[in-house]
Amino acid sequence: MTSTATQFPDALARRLHAIQQLIASGQLKDAALKLNAELQAAPNEPRIFLMGSRLAEAAGNPAGGQEAARRAVKAAPDWSVAVTELAFLLARQNEFQEAIGFAERAVQLDGNNPQVLARVIDIAHRAQHFELAIAWLQRSTAISPENIAIKLLLARDWRLTGHYDKALAVYDQLLEARPSDAQALMGRAQTALATGNLASALIDCRALLALHPDDEEVQFYLELARGNTPRKQPAKMIRSLYDGFAELYDQHVVAGLKYKLPREVARIINERYPDRKLNVLDLGCGTGLLGACLGRIDGALVGVDLSRPMIDQAIKHGVYDRFHNVDLLEALEATPESLYDVIAALDVFIYAGDMTRAIPDAYRILRSGGHFIFSCERALEDEADLVLRPSQRFAHKASHIESMCRAAGFDPVAIEAASLGFENNEPIEGFLVIARKPGA
Repeated sequence: MTSTATQFPDALARRLHAIQQLIASGQLKDAALKLNAELQAAPNEPRIFLMGSRLAEAAGNPAGGQEAARRAVKAAPDWSVAVTELAFLLARQNEFQEAIGFAERAVQLDGNNPQVLARVIDIAHRAQHFELAIAWLQRSTAISPENIAIKLLLARDWRLTGHYDKALAVYDQLLEARPSDAQALMGRAQTALATGNLASALIDCRALLALHPDDEEVQFYLELARGNTPRKQPAKMIRSLYDGFAELYDQHVVAGLKYKLPREVARIINERYPDRKLNVLDLGCGTGLLGACLGRIDGALVGVDLSRPMIDQAIKHGVYDRFHNVDLLEALEATPESLYDVIAALDVFIYAGDMTRAIPDAYRILRSGGHFIFSCERALEDEADLVLRPSQRFAHKASHIESMCRAAGFDPVAIEAASLGFENNEPIEGFLVIARKPGA
């Protein structure tokens, strides 16, 4: 049994733990009173500042939290705990450049501490700084060679950065010791697919299927390993991609990838509906970038997204009337006809893939004169109608999309070149479709 002396090195640590319990239970006023008393007794104690940072964040005051964490570092500049906590707080507030600077300083101070390394690795991942994440994961692996989770993260980062040989070496090592490790099997299969080794991927996918016969993600990769193009990504894959990315999405996509499509589509909508009297269905609304650009309209603005955390971010804009946390195809199928003036779907069909249901359903639920506005990643005209890129995004052939829109009844159908952002500093070529339902 752990003694109180071992658990708390001094009386202040014990009292601060009690304050932490108050914060965790939502008793913020009581926590503030007790913390103020501690601060009066020890006005330069860095541990008190750190607890003040946690209290401020819990109270919805991120600026106050940051100020308190900075005071902790100023009071104890060589205390790795304070430096790491400030770095982590800055990363949570998406201030990545400064966060990385403090994370590197924490490693300089206490780089052999597994807890410090775990925190700075999280910071590097949040900042999408894979070079540092890999360096710190390698360091962590050397310190804790039996830690499977660290090795899985290292292999994943090698794979995501295109170092496939290094990723395979780690996956092979893991699977030699644990042949039925589902995460390692999946990672090795994904790596094999990225290198075009379908035979190797097929072996691992079959092993995964034996372990998880009903898993849609396994079935998706099995189809790829067989040389087939699945018709859409499973909902599980889309949720796992975006649920943990919601707080970072706007900064990463808008600032990092120079994503401008929501602003452009908002401009198009305003040109066609200058009185702003319309109902809009925003399919795959994500964090609500289109709604933020469009602003309040004289009508209903409805968002649909598979990721609940993304919807939670969209709510903050205060412009959407309601949301549906469902698959977009289900949303279209369940919507009554002639309800919306505009249906927008930006960067949605790169995951939804097959549009044979979506286009006719969109036509059905649009009012006469309504517009279906959506983007696609471009497939070349000598490629298949639907192509799955190594990035796991679907690309569509523009001529095929136009043909499907016209077959559903849309006229006119305008297709414009559009940039969908950047990947590895290279533009993602796409196109924007503006299809009008005749009438009115």
